[in-house]
Formats: sequence, C-alpha cells, structure tokens
Amino acid sequence: KRSVSMPFEKEEKRQEGNERSEGVAKMIGRLSGFETEEGRGKGMRFKPEKEDVFITTTPKAGTTWMEQICHQLRSKGSMEFEDIREKVPWIELAHDLDQDLDDPQEYSPRCFKTHCWYNHCPKGGKYIVVMRDPFDVALSFYNFFDGWFMLESDNVSMSEFVREFWLKRGEAESEMENASYFHHLISWYNHFEDENVMFLFFEDMIDDLEGCVRKVDKFMGLDSDEDVIKTAIEHSSFSFMKENHSKFNELLVKHKRNKHCGLPEDQGLTKTKIRSGKKGTAKDILPAEIVKEIAQRWTDVVAPVTGCSSYSAFREKMHERFNDNNE
Repeated sequence: KRSVSMPFEKEEKRQEGNERSEGVAKMIGRLSGFETEEGRGKGMRFKPEKEDVFITTTPKAGTTWMEQICHQLRSKGSMEFEDIREKVPWIELAHDLDQDLDDPQEYSPRCFKTHCWYNHCPKGGKYIVVMRDPFDVALSFYNFFDGWFMLESDNVSMSEFVREFWLKRGEAESEMENASYFHHLISWYNHFEDENVMFLFFEDMIDDLEGCVRKVDKFMGLDSDEDVIKTAIEHSSFSFMKENHSKFNELLVKHKRNKHCGLPEDQGLTKTKIRSGKKGTAKDILPAEIVKEIAQRWTDVVAPVTGCSSYSAFREKMHERFNDNNE
C-alpha cells in the first residue's frame, strides 16, 4: 500500500522564500504514513444508508465530543468500550484500522466520523456539522500534535505549526487531500438548509449542552426517554469525559498507525484529547502575527461566501437562521 501524500507536503506547492522549518518537515513526513490511498479511497466510495449519521468536522472542532453524544444517545448510556473509535469508525481511516464500514454496528443508527468537506463526503446519510472558532481550532491542533506527530526534538513553534502546516491547506484538489478549515466550513455552509444536515457550534455545546443533546437526539430520530437524555448529558460532560479520557485518545489509531508513521508504537498514548473545555482563549495565547494571518484567511475565503467578517458574526448570523427555520 502506498501512503497518501498530504496536500501541504507536495514539493510543487512550496513557494520560493516560503520554506518550511526542519521540524515541520519532519512532522509532515511522519504524517505521510498515516493513511493509505487504498484505505482512504474505500472511505470516499462508501455508500451510506439513509439513517447513517456522520459527525462531520474539521479537525479539532468537537469531533470526539459529538461522537460521544451520539453514541450515548443511541446506546442508552453504554460506556462498554476501550476507545470510542471502536464504536464510531473514521471513514478515511477505517480500512487501515481493519474495520469494514459496511458492517452492522452494535447500536442504531450507525455513526461515523469524517473530516471530509462536502465535495468528497459520501452522500446519502445524515450529517451533523460541528463548527468552532478558528483560533481555538488552530491552538487545539497544535496541542494535539505536540507529543504525537511533533517530537520535543523537532522544536516546532506555534507560529511555524499554524503558518507552515494548518494555513497551508486550501481547497482539496483530490480525494487524497484534506480541505482547509475555511474551505471545509463554506462547503457545508452551502448545504445549511438541506434537511439531512444539522449545524451545531462547539461554543453552544459548552453554553447549553442539554439543548444540543436534545437537538441531536431529535435529528437522529431517536425520541429518547428522559432518563436516556439525562445520562447522555452526564456522560458527555467535560468532567465525565476528562475522568474517562483514555477512552477518547485515539488509542486504536495510535496502536495501528504509529509504526507506519515511523513513530514508536507507544507514541502519544499518554496524551489526553480532553483538555480545558474552554472557548475563546486562543487569541490570548497565539502569537499576534498568527492571529492576524488567521483573520485574513477568514476574510479571503469565508467572508465573501457568508457575508460575515468574523467567526462571531458568522455564529450570530447562523443563530438567526436557526431561529427563522424553527418559527
């Protein structure tokens, strides 16, 4: 199996005067072994059933949190798993983890994770699109890779990671590539009113977890009893997930794929994905020049499509549209 090449890894996309640091280059080299073309291709060609539910996010936007909400609702609160990935397959990676997407799942409806933008996502199911502040996403991504794909010896700074890796993404030119945060957002925004698509904000999940759980339950067509709703809320709380953090740390992925990335098999196993449970703090942590570059990318890509000059304005506009659709 030949490893997929990440879009920002290709030599022809580098521009003179915009070389990557040695640490970022090493990190990207490791990532090149993360997926195989055969495996990713199988995920892209997957034919969903109409009741299948896809948790559809850009990386680090609340994917695992939404997986837990969906699984808790459909399983009536079961925590009988070592890793949530056992219960919610990641379509781009399932084949490489020895999972068959066509297999029945223990609970209904079947649930899947994907980071695909709309253009490449398998069509025919239901889609929960979770959005998050881009500054928080960038910082969370850096923290997530630090100690896994980024080694201490790489000495990759936040600025280098965001500028040379995260902001390098653009439109996905093939199914083998991931779209940027910004292109992912607008690709799904154009389908906001599709009846099989539901938008939620990470920040709303923090502010009103109960309300979001109830919306997800309705969208999944479960009509759960009140005790199931309450259990799902409890098991999806930050405190509960942090206490059970080992179940949400991609252990299956790391055990299966680390060696293909040239990493020790135990690399990243002790890191936790469940960190602070906060929102809107990244602007005070990211370097000022990086904050400006992220804001500029929003202006260039998202604003012309949505008419919103910032993420906060976008969230406000979407809330107004949610309310209009519910009247």
